[in-house]
This record gives sequence, C-alpha cells and structure tokens, in this order.
Amino acid sequence: MDYYDEIKKIAYEIFEREGMVHGRHFDHWIEAETIVKTRYKNKDKTGQNNTETLKPKKKAAAKTVTKKSEAKPKKAVKTAAKPKIKKTS
Repeated sequence: MDYYDEIKKIAYEIFEREGMVHGRHFDHWIEAETIVKTRYKNKDKTGQNNTETLKPKKKAAAKTVTKKSEAKPKKAVKTAAKPKIKKTS
C-alpha cells in the first residue's frame, strides 16, 4: 500500500469512528496524515511498524445534524402596519 492509499484508508476510518458526519474531511485527512507520518518515522527508527502505540485517539461523539424539516420552525416576525390614509371628499 502506498502512502496516499494508507492516508485515505485511515481518514475514512476516522470518518466512520466520528459518526460519518460530513464536512470534516480536511480534519480527518490531516489527522490521518499525521498518524501515517508518525508510523513511517517510527518504522525508520526501529525497523518495525509500531501500530499498537499509534492508534488514533477517540474523540467526543459528533454532534447530530438535524434536517431543516425537523428543525423547530421560527416565529413569524411582525412588521409594522402601514398607516391608513383617510380620503377627504
């Protein structure tokens, strides 16, 4: 597996772990890139890939996203009434 594919795989695993919330792909990619770089760095030093100590950290549960249709409706804003003009004859 090459460097890019390994980052892609780990980024997807992070995406799944965080509840598959869309819009955080860049954060997942950067975190995966850091993990892979650290693995390769440690592999160069020891000659082995020490994946046990480099597992991604668990983060707090992702916020749930509500659909617009499920969101509470906003109250209507009242506008000032136009003054009535009296007709004079």
